[in-house]
Amino acid sequence: MNFQSSVPGSGISQQSQPAMPTPGTVPTPVPVPVPQSIPSQFGSGSSASSGAGQFGSGTVSGQAAQPGSAGSQFVLSNSAAIRAEIHRFESVHPNIYAIYDLIERIDDLALQNQIREHVISIEDSFVNSQEWTLSRSVPELKVGIVGNLSSGKSALVHRYLTGTYVQEESPEGGRFKKEIVVDGQSYLLLIRDEGGPPELQFAAWVDAVVFVFSLEDEISFQTVYNYFLRLSSYRNTAEVPMVLVGTQDAISAANPRVIDDSRARKLSNDLKRCTYYETCSTYGLNVERVFQDVAQKVVAMRKKQQLSIGPCKSLPNSPSHSSVPAASIPSVHINQAANGGGAFSDYSSSVPSTPSISQREMRIETIASSNTPTPIRKQSKRRSNIFTICASISNLSSTKRAFQLLPN
Repeated sequence: MNFQSSVPGSGISQQSQPAMPTPGTVPTPVPVPVPQSIPSQFGSGSSASSGAGQFGSGTVSGQAAQPGSAGSQFVLSNSAAIRAEIHRFESVHPNIYAIYDLIERIDDLALQNQIREHVISIEDSFVNSQEWTLSRSVPELKVGIVGNLSSGKSALVHRYLTGTYVQEESPEGGRFKKEIVVDGQSYLLLIRDEGGPPELQFAAWVDAVVFVFSLEDEISFQTVYNYFLRLSSYRNTAEVPMVLVGTQDAISAANPRVIDDSRARKLSNDLKRCTYYETCSTYGLNVERVFQDVAQKVVAMRKKQQLSIGPCKSLPNSPSHSSVPAASIPSVHINQAANGGGAFSDYSSSVPSTPSISQREMRIETIASSNTPTPIRKQSKRRSNIFTICASISNLSSTKRAFQLLPN
């Protein structure tokens, strides 16, 4: 499944909420629109509005910014991004319903049940995703990886996650998660392997960027500086730690090295004097060091920013700001290969050791401890109650209409 969909340029209105499908029909899958222009401020502010609109309704509450007032552009831009995220979130359940309806058309009952189990697993993973379950005490590090298809960046990421080498590049890029420890503190490392040049949304998301080129490919070397200029047009690069990586994997007698050390180091100086590494994913040379260094740079920058702001004082009735040891976070991934498999089909080898419990038992235990419907309930009533609630609320335009759902 490719989660890196194309980006339509249209905005999203509050009224464009997905409608509940009629029972017995197969609704048209709803595309996931994402606005082209998400501002650089996105993600840096906090939401102070009340929690009106349960489970992702499109209702916008709170006082709107007045035209011309200070910070109004910031608020309006964040509002567009927030509504885009709500629309993306709510567009999932119509597609889930469509799959369930299509499953019922399969004559082979054994195959039907197998596919349904996979869809149930996807549904449960969605409603129990990181944003709903991960403790706020677990810090994140967001690292973007950029370079062209000849750079060797996919092999670099694969080697870091699995300890093995694959030669294939992923045109679509990928999204990956791994635990990393910096200064004795566990962090959830989010690795975003971009399939193209850095865009505005990417620039607003990252905490740090790793630029990758191949030492035997001149074009990949030139691409790095072009990508750097593009990133600079979206965000102040002084606030983004960067690392430059030259990969040796493709060097051979037929493909000799064309980028010497002096040129590579000059480029690193042009990129705000960032650290330069030469890596070899075939043997693992400097691969771990690259990611550890970039994570260290992000943590160091955050500490520097905190010192410049000053110590944070807790209010008498507020929770303590002392750090809480984070739980062990296994490495997981979302495969973005177009064929749904291939080189990035299995990253299970990067998962830390856990007690001997089957995947099935772990999933059932997770489901039983949450508010999501169990697989048994879903077999008798194939649609999740969570999605039913979401769809019912998203189709209401006001609180007054909500009372129509109450029994007489």
